[in-house]
Amino acid sequence: MTPRAARREAAVFDSSPLIFLARVGLLREAAALCLASLISESVREEVLDIGREIGAPETAVIDELLAAGGLTVSSVPETALSRRLESNRGLSRADRDSLVLATERHARLLADDLAVRRVARHLGIPTGGTLSCLFSLVEEGKVGTDDALGCLDRMVDAGWYCSAKLYRTARQALEGVANHLDRQ
Repeated sequence: MTPRAARREAAVFDSSPLIFLARVGLLREAAALCLASLISESVREEVLDIGREIGAPETAVIDELLAAGGLTVSSVPETALSRRLESNRGLSRADRDSLVLATERHARLLADDLAVRRVARHLGIPTGGTLSCLFSLVEEGKVGTDDALGCLDRMVDAGWYCSAKLYRTARQALEGVANHLDRQ
Protein backbone atom coordinates (compact mmCIF):
# COMPACT_ATOMS: atom_id res chain seq x y z
CA MET A 1 0.00 0.00 0.00
CA THR A 2 1.63 3.19 -1.08
CA PRO A 3 0.49 6.37 0.65
CA ARG A 4 -0.75 8.04 -2.53
CA ALA A 5 -2.67 4.96 -3.65
CA ALA A 6 -4.08 4.26 -0.20
CA ARG A 7 -5.89 7.58 0.06
CA ARG A 8 -7.65 6.93 -3.24
CA GLU A 9 -8.84 3.43 -2.50
CA ALA A 10 -10.85 1.45 -0.06
CA ALA A 11 -9.14 -1.23 2.00
CA VAL A 12 -10.53 -4.42 3.49
CA PHE A 13 -8.77 -5.41 6.69
CA ASP A 14 -8.39 -9.09 7.43
CA SER A 15 -7.88 -10.09 11.07
CA SER A 16 -4.11 -9.95 11.49
CA PRO A 17 -3.44 -6.35 10.35
CA LEU A 18 -6.49 -5.23 12.33
CA ILE A 19 -5.27 -6.92 15.51
CA PHE A 20 -1.60 -6.01 15.39
CA LEU A 21 -1.97 -2.43 14.19
CA ALA A 22 -4.43 -1.93 17.06
CA ARG A 23 -2.03 -3.54 19.55
CA VAL A 24 0.73 -1.07 18.69
CA GLY A 25 -1.61 1.93 18.56
CA LEU A 26 -1.51 2.49 14.78
CA LEU A 27 -4.90 1.23 13.59
CA ARG A 28 -6.56 4.67 13.57
CA GLU A 29 -3.69 6.13 11.54
CA ALA A 30 -3.61 3.18 9.13
CA ALA A 31 -7.38 3.31 8.59
CA ALA A 32 -7.16 7.05 7.93
CA LEU A 33 -4.79 6.39 5.03
CA CYS A 34 -7.66 4.80 3.12
CA LEU A 35 -10.69 6.26 1.42
CA ALA A 36 -12.76 3.66 3.30
CA SER A 37 -11.63 1.02 5.80
CA LEU A 38 -13.83 -2.06 5.80
CA ILE A 39 -14.14 -5.37 7.63
CA SER A 40 -16.56 -8.22 7.10
CA GLU A 41 -18.96 -9.33 9.80
CA SER A 42 -17.01 -12.58 10.15
CA VAL A 43 -13.75 -10.67 10.76
CA ARG A 44 -15.57 -8.54 13.34
CA GLU A 45 -16.76 -11.73 15.06
CA GLU A 46 -13.31 -13.33 14.90
CA VAL A 47 -11.50 -10.29 16.26
CA LEU A 48 -14.00 -8.76 18.66
CA ASP A 49 -16.24 -11.56 19.90
CA ILE A 50 -13.43 -14.06 20.35
CA GLY A 51 -11.07 -11.28 21.43
CA ARG A 52 -13.38 -10.28 24.26
CA GLU A 53 -13.67 -13.89 25.40
CA ILE A 54 -9.89 -14.19 25.73
CA GLY A 55 -9.31 -10.65 27.01
CA ALA A 56 -7.46 -9.40 23.93
CA PRO A 57 -6.27 -5.82 24.46
CA GLU A 58 -7.11 -4.58 20.97
CA THR A 59 -10.88 -4.97 21.22
CA ALA A 60 -11.47 -1.59 22.87
CA VAL A 61 -9.51 0.28 20.18
CA ILE A 62 -11.37 -1.51 17.39
CA ASP A 63 -14.75 -0.88 19.08
CA GLU A 64 -13.91 2.84 19.36
CA LEU A 65 -12.86 3.03 15.71
CA LEU A 66 -16.08 1.30 14.63
CA ALA A 67 -18.18 3.66 16.75
CA ALA A 68 -16.37 6.70 15.32
CA GLY A 69 -16.91 5.53 11.74
CA GLY A 70 -13.22 5.11 10.98
CA LEU A 71 -13.84 1.43 10.31
CA THR A 72 -17.01 -0.01 8.81
CA VAL A 73 -18.48 -3.50 9.03
CA SER A 74 -19.78 -4.45 5.60
CA SER A 75 -22.04 -7.30 4.60
CA VAL A 76 -20.62 -9.83 2.18
CA PRO A 77 -22.94 -10.88 -0.62
CA GLU A 78 -23.23 -14.45 -1.75
CA THR A 79 -21.60 -14.54 -5.16
CA ALA A 80 -20.15 -17.09 -7.56
CA LEU A 81 -16.77 -16.30 -6.00
CA SER A 82 -18.00 -16.88 -2.44
CA ARG A 83 -19.43 -20.24 -3.49
CA ARG A 84 -16.16 -21.19 -5.23
CA LEU A 85 -14.05 -20.17 -2.22
CA GLU A 86 -16.12 -22.36 0.13
CA SER A 87 -14.35 -25.41 -1.28
CA ASN A 88 -10.93 -24.03 -0.28
CA ARG A 89 -10.33 -25.73 3.07
CA GLY A 90 -7.21 -23.63 3.64
CA LEU A 91 -9.29 -20.48 4.11
CA SER A 92 -11.42 -19.61 7.12
CA ARG A 93 -14.83 -18.02 6.70
CA ALA A 94 -13.29 -14.66 7.64
CA ASP A 95 -10.58 -15.11 5.00
CA ARG A 96 -13.15 -15.97 2.32
CA ASP A 97 -15.36 -13.05 3.30
CA SER A 98 -12.42 -10.64 3.19
CA LEU A 99 -11.54 -11.84 -0.32
CA VAL A 100 -15.13 -11.50 -1.54
CA LEU A 101 -15.58 -8.08 0.08
CA ALA A 102 -12.35 -6.79 -1.49
CA THR A 103 -13.50 -8.06 -4.87
CA GLU A 104 -16.99 -6.59 -4.59
CA ARG A 105 -15.77 -3.21 -3.31
CA HIS A 106 -12.79 -3.05 -5.69
CA ALA A 107 -10.65 -2.59 -2.61
CA ARG A 108 -7.14 -3.48 -1.55
CA LEU A 109 -7.01 -6.50 0.77
CA LEU A 110 -4.84 -6.03 3.85
CA ALA A 111 -3.92 -9.53 5.00
CA ASP A 112 -0.78 -11.15 6.38
CA ASP A 113 -1.72 -14.77 5.76
CA LEU A 114 0.27 -16.08 2.80
CA ALA A 115 -2.53 -18.41 1.63
CA VAL A 116 -5.01 -15.52 1.58
CA ARG A 117 -2.57 -13.29 -0.30
CA ARG A 118 -1.90 -16.00 -2.89
CA VAL A 119 -5.61 -16.39 -3.58
CA ALA A 120 -5.97 -12.61 -3.76
CA ARG A 121 -3.14 -12.32 -6.29
CA HIS A 122 -4.72 -15.13 -8.33
CA LEU A 123 -7.99 -13.18 -8.33
CA GLY A 124 -6.25 -9.90 -9.24
CA ILE A 125 -7.00 -8.27 -5.89
CA PRO A 126 -4.33 -5.75 -4.83
CA THR A 127 -2.84 -6.70 -1.47
CA GLY A 128 -0.95 -5.23 1.41
CA GLY A 129 -0.57 -6.16 5.03
CA THR A 130 0.60 -5.02 8.42
CA LEU A 131 4.08 -4.12 7.17
CA SER A 132 2.83 -2.21 4.15
CA CYS A 133 0.62 -0.16 6.48
CA LEU A 134 3.59 0.52 8.76
CA PHE A 135 5.75 1.62 5.82
CA SER A 136 2.94 3.81 4.43
CA LEU A 137 2.61 5.54 7.79
CA VAL A 138 6.35 6.26 7.77
CA GLU A 139 6.25 7.50 4.16
CA GLU A 140 3.33 9.78 5.00
CA GLY A 141 5.19 11.20 7.99
CA LYS A 142 2.54 9.93 10.42
CA VAL A 143 5.08 7.74 12.25
CA GLY A 144 8.79 8.37 12.67
CA THR A 145 11.24 5.66 11.71
CA ASP A 146 12.39 5.11 15.29
CA ASP A 147 8.78 4.70 16.37
CA ALA A 148 8.14 2.34 13.44
CA LEU A 149 11.11 0.20 14.47
CA GLY A 150 9.71 0.06 17.98
CA CYS A 151 6.28 -0.86 16.62
CA LEU A 152 7.80 -3.65 14.54
CA ASP A 153 9.45 -5.10 17.63
CA ARG A 154 6.29 -4.72 19.73
CA MET A 155 4.21 -6.45 17.05
CA VAL A 156 6.58 -9.42 17.06
CA ASP A 157 6.59 -9.46 20.86
CA ALA A 158 2.76 -9.44 20.78
CA GLY A 159 2.67 -12.52 18.56
CA TRP A 160 2.71 -11.14 15.02
CA TYR A 161 4.49 -13.70 12.92
CA CYS A 162 6.97 -13.08 10.16
CA SER A 163 10.00 -15.02 9.03
CA ALA A 164 13.40 -14.01 10.36
CA LYS A 165 14.32 -12.94 6.83
CA LEU A 166 11.29 -10.66 6.49
CA TYR A 167 11.95 -9.18 9.93
CA ARG A 168 15.58 -8.39 9.01
CA THR A 169 14.52 -6.95 5.66
CA ALA A 170 11.88 -4.74 7.28
CA ARG A 171 14.28 -3.49 9.95
CA GLN A 172 16.96 -2.76 7.35
CA ALA A 173 14.48 -0.89 5.17
CA LEU A 174 13.25 1.21 8.10
CA GLU A 175 16.82 1.89 9.22
CA GLY A 176 17.63 2.89 5.62
CA VAL A 177 14.77 5.40 5.67
CA ALA A 178 16.08 6.79 8.96
CA ASN A 179 19.61 7.11 7.56
CA HIS A 180 18.28 8.80 4.43
CA LEU A 181 16.30 11.31 6.50
CA ASP A 182 19.32 11.99 8.71
CA ARG A 183 21.38 12.96 5.65
CA GLN A 184 18.80 15.45 4.39
